[in-house]
Amino acid sequence: MLRLMTKARALRSLIPAASIRGYAQKVPSGGSSNIGAKDEVPPISNEPIEFFGSHAATWRARDTRSGGSDESLWYQPYVISASLALFLIYFCILREESDIDLRLEGNLYDHVSGLEEVQLTVNYRYNKEHGLDTKEQEKRLIELGVDLGQLDAKLASQ
Repeated sequence: MLRLMTKARALRSLIPAASIRGYAQKVPSGGSSNIGAKDEVPPISNEPIEFFGSHAATWRARDTRSGGSDESLWYQPYVISASLALFLIYFCILREESDIDLRLEGNLYDHVSGLEEVQLTVNYRYNKEHGLDTKEQEKRLIELGVDLGQLDAKLASQ
């Protein structure tokens, strides 16, 4: 809401007051007081509108993006920094470990069955295609019980 009010205030400062009064006179108010009044229409000109010397020349894009400098309080960065520091101190130091924390400390291969075999197969194929050493992948695949002959035949068929 504050941002909307700030932008409306900035818009009012850019529009000349005479054009607002002229517009207000054109709008019928429903009363009989403006029956004899003459409508003032500003003359239409094909000349360019002057930029320098107007309020638009002093307006910065930063004010449009941020909504103006009068919205933030001087102590706002301190409050945010202190809140973030307290949050990190509590969750990283003071809080007791739960069963979820203990599960996260474990190995991912223990939680997802077959993941290590798939990962090793992908690494093995990449190293074979690029002429890199595959001894470590072969050793671990044999430990997991994968037949390298079938794996090579499968990779060759792809």
